[in-house]
Amino acid sequence: MAKKVQLCKQHSQQRSLYIGKGLFFWIDEESNEHPLQPDTTTISATKDGYSEAYSPNGEVMKSVKAQSLSYANIQTIQEVYMPPEAVALIVRFSITFKANSGRLHRCDSHKMKEAVSKLAGAYKNVGGYRVLARRYLENILLGVWLWENQNTLGTQVCLTDYKTKDQLMIDDVETRRFSWDLDGFENALEPWIDRIETALTSPKKCCSILVEAKLKLPLCAEVFPSQGFVEGESLSKVLATCNFGGEEQVVFTRHKLGAAVHRIDDWFSKADYRIRANHYGADREELTVHRFPKEGKDYFSLLQNANDYIEFLESNPDPQDPKMDDIHFIMACHVCGGMRQKKSEK
Repeated sequence: MAKKVQLCKQHSQQRSLYIGKGLFFWIDEESNEHPLQPDTTTISATKDGYSEAYSPNGEVMKSVKAQSLSYANIQTIQEVYMPPEAVALIVRFSITFKANSGRLHRCDSHKMKEAVSKLAGAYKNVGGYRVLARRYLENILLGVWLWENQNTLGTQVCLTDYKTKDQLMIDDVETRRFSWDLDGFENALEPWIDRIETALTSPKKCCSILVEAKLKLPLCAEVFPSQGFVEGESLSKVLATCNFGGEEQVVFTRHKLGAAVHRIDDWFSKADYRIRANHYGADREELTVHRFPKEGKDYFSLLQNANDYIEFLESNPDPQDPKMDDIHFIMACHVCGGMRQKKSEK
């Protein structure tokens, strides 16, 4: 085994995926686009919370009365629905791929800088970035980023390259997503995988893509943009919005979109689905982590083996070799970017 690379006190990396806000528009019968706006509603909810009747130790509170539990729980919330005259919903955002994963932005260790650079170079040489590029593309085309808006009467996703104006369109996304079905599109996918891979590996060749989903929804269907978090806000639920031509418009934040596009990690033990690439394999839905530090499969443990991985990559392995799994994970984290410094010892 090669000598381990020591973690350092200053360690930061710029992200390689730059994502804009996702804008929501509704379409009328004449194909005109209109910003989708939120509604502010006051509702008379019931008092269903556990703490309304129970104390923290699980006992029924002595002060609770049957009558008091029947009182209304008045809340003012924001929601968004399709207008009655709408025929479709459009969600649109831009994504730019850059080559920042092959170097550290700030680092106080020459050995770590060198290891990260060599690892990226060797990974590029065996076609590793192509594996990542395909996974990002799959997530975009199959509408993973639509989150709760994926159950529709019909979903179409279209990509447009800002420079070349080339387009790729996928229909029936609402059903394809269940079987991860992109059959019949292999030839069409290759040029897009090429451009994303090139952008991730060549500093002079970034790639910017316009992503647009067209959704058919039932009459006045509820739509689910990002939720906002405003300290001291009087509303119980606030939606993320922006100003579009003087009108308030609901949006997906770049963080919510990014969380979906980065959902490519199924390289952890016993994985049968993908999670967002992150240092400890945090899975918020299952309330666990799949890369617990004691098991040595978290980012910080694996990064120290960088010299071993470089030697392995220099043997020119198949990118699909299971022995590549840890390396794919490390490089996916490098594409995410972030601060990774070790706390100073006192």
